[in-house]
Amino acid sequence: MFKKNLLMAVAVLAIAGSPLFTSSVVAGPQKTEASDIKAFLYGLRPSVQYAGEKPVRWTLEERMKYYGVPGVSIAVIRDGKIAWARGFGVRAAGTTDKVDADTVFSVGSLSKVPSAAISLRLVNAGRLDLDTDISPYLKRWKLPQNPYTGIAPVTLRGLLSHSAGMNLNNFPDFLPGEPTPTIVDTLNGTGPVKTGPLTISYAPGHTWRYSGGGVEVEQLLIEDVTGLSFPQAAQTYVLGPLGMTRSTFVNPLPENYGDIAYAHDASGKRVALPRGYETFPEMAASGLWTTPTDYARFVIALMDAYHAKPGAFLNPELGRETMTETGVSPAGLGPFLSGAGMDRRFFHTGANDHYRAWMEGNLATGNGMMIFTNGANGSKLYAEIRRAIEDAEGWTKTEEITLPRIQLGEDELKALAGVYAIKPMPDVINQRTNMATAPVTFNIAVADGGLTLTEDDEGEPSILIPEDHVHFVYDGNISYGVEFVYGYDGKPSGLIFRRGPYSYEATRVK
Repeated sequence: MFKKNLLMAVAVLAIAGSPLFTSSVVAGPQKTEASDIKAFLYGLRPSVQYAGEKPVRWTLEERMKYYGVPGVSIAVIRDGKIAWARGFGVRAAGTTDKVDADTVFSVGSLSKVPSAAISLRLVNAGRLDLDTDISPYLKRWKLPQNPYTGIAPVTLRGLLSHSAGMNLNNFPDFLPGEPTPTIVDTLNGTGPVKTGPLTISYAPGHTWRYSGGGVEVEQLLIEDVTGLSFPQAAQTYVLGPLGMTRSTFVNPLPENYGDIAYAHDASGKRVALPRGYETFPEMAASGLWTTPTDYARFVIALMDAYHAKPGAFLNPELGRETMTETGVSPAGLGPFLSGAGMDRRFFHTGANDHYRAWMEGNLATGNGMMIFTNGANGSKLYAEIRRAIEDAEGWTKTEEITLPRIQLGEDELKALAGVYAIKPMPDVINQRTNMATAPVTFNIAVADGGLTLTEDDEGEPSILIPEDHVHFVYDGNISYGVEFVYGYDGKPSGLIFRRGPYSYEATRVK
């Protein structure tokens, strides 16, 4: 969930003949020259380089082919203005239909931040309150009651920061022709849903868990309070006022919407045929179709509100609260937050089945980027694009490390393999980093001459790259790492797990 950054695009002269490059949108001052463009397009790289070896560099075209991602669209914000926005590749594999600055993409959970902004606009207008029980606002559905709901009320602030105690992490997509649930179906777990019912699984305000279900409660609340459909409310309170003319929450997206990026699987093949893209009925959580340029306008609006600029679309108090971690949660009122000072950032990832998206903004510098892709491997690609943009723009490099090349022996690797567990501790630090419940376990395994780590036996294993024979970093996310601890008998007895600025001790249990 906590990944990072970037984007890019602008007019290219020296390389304009390539099929990757289409017309750009420039809405701010343009420092970029052909050399800057070349630095980005030829500057994708891994997060780890090896001392004494030639630095690894890839072209954007090479990595799009490698990951099977036919189309990418990028926008870069510099000093609070859109510097450039461009499309690369094609909207559908096997065609010559190029991605351009107006091509719309499904952006998955990036939807949650504009959805939160609708609620904040209603708070701004006095129609909603952040800190009262939401029950009186709800007309078509009622919160399920259990012992947790007697501990603390479910509030809008809790919904926006994923700390209202709700389940339903994410929602599967719906193929063309499949029946789709209503919002009440989704919350009740009835009708043609693909998930169970929404429940209150933790005491509100005491634990944070990422919850698309909570965002769907927010959607219902917005509809019940305004009397508008969710797409209408979004148009009225966010998309329209910010000039996001190529953006909509309407689902399914009408086929005549035009200039649509179509869905592709991990091998780069088209899916969701014959239409070519899925339906996302959980609109507030994952239903936005937009362009990087439109989304950049929204990100700039959040920055302007934070800095209390005249005419900002939220009042200064809400602008600051949006960018403040909420209690036990690492999220503010919509976006997630990281860093401090000149590196204070807000961000979000997006992942529907066959689209991947990234957005971030820097509150100190006014810089930011949006990267949208139409392939299931897009998150791996956008991490590399993000680094290339940071390098080309001369921004602080958030993911770069040089290491000696280390090869551990088979016996050393086998000695480290095992299961390690962190004891649950319900404090703020452990809550914000998902270490408060569980226990959290790490399965260290030997694979392909190295080590992998799987957290709680879920998801794809992360490759561990050795810094030396004791310390390791994650491949592709060097802010995560482990240090193996050796006991009095000289054998591995535990590990120290590092997640960003926080560290935790885990004991070997198997």
